[in-house]
Amino acid sequence: MTSHDERLRGLGTSVRACADRIVAVWDRASDSERDAGARWYDEAARVVDDLAAQTGRSREHVAAVVSHLSPRTTWARTVAGATALLMGGVPVACIGANVKRASCALESDDPLGTLAGPKVRRFALNILGDRGAVTVDVWAVRVAFGGRFARTDHERLVSRVGVYEALEHAYRTSARRARCDPATIQATSWIVARNGRSG
Repeated sequence: MTSHDERLRGLGTSVRACADRIVAVWDRASDSERDAGARWYDEAARVVDDLAAQTGRSREHVAAVVSHLSPRTTWARTVAGATALLMGGVPVACIGANVKRASCALESDDPLGTLAGPKVRRFALNILGDRGAVTVDVWAVRVAFGGRFARTDHERLVSRVGVYEALEHAYRTSARRARCDPATIQATSWIVARNGRSG
């Protein structure tokens, strides 16, 4: 069985090197960015709770809908799209394939079972309170790999067998070093990277 480190060594890096880069971004975070990172998934959970209460749907259904709509979509558009879909409307400004997957989740007896990709599954788990799961999106990949690869290569690289899990492991390793949970260090690094300060 190939280890996490071996997966990343095949890309010219290692778990330790990725964790070092993640912790370096964490160290650059301001107090307000760390606070926002620590609150991000709790605030997303409140959105899910509110939508579940408004629509009578389960938290799992709402989290699955939100997660399916999220790829390549801003948070505001994701929430607006989820609200529209859950209220019986048509999401606008959401990717058509994502809407189809979200619609399937809405009708499923096992909405979390419709989340096939690791990123959307971990995103739903994070929103539902699992702080050990790590949402490895393109921003998380950029932080972990630093400037090692062209930005256009990040999705391709993370789709390789075992690379997502190896990066998730690097985030867990960095979280232990930073003395926070993995979801918090991922959300905080996302905020720092989006603010253009990831290095």
